[in-house]
Amino acid sequence: MSKAADIYWDSPRSRPKTAKRSTASRERRSVAKVERRTAPWWVSVVIVTSIFLMLCVSINYRALSAVQEESGQNAHLSGQVQNLMDENLALQEEIHLLKTDPRMIEREARRLGIPVYSEKVPVPKN
Repeated sequence: MSKAADIYWDSPRSRPKTAKRSTASRERRSVAKVERRTAPWWVSVVIVTSIFLMLCVSINYRALSAVQEESGQNAHLSGQVQNLMDENLALQEEIHLLKTDPRMIEREARRLGIPVYSEKVPVPKN
């Protein structure tokens, strides 16, 4: 067959016979290929170790940032709890004084506009 037919039909019968190459040239190529493919063993160890370290650093950085965020939120909530406890104590003291102290009762009654027993209430004449 022609060379054009060899391009389209790849069968061993249709291939033209080529001269055999020398074994020395084949050996040189195989040696050159083997030399290019091999790498020192420590290169693969360095690559695996660096990937492992990058993974560990990224995981620990994420965990550290989450802990810092929760720590700030805890401090904020602790401040709010302390403010509410102070306000609660002040209100409890005020309740106790309103229940027991007559002067406090009179003061609150005047503030609300309720007449006190000892005072005379002015009544408008018709």
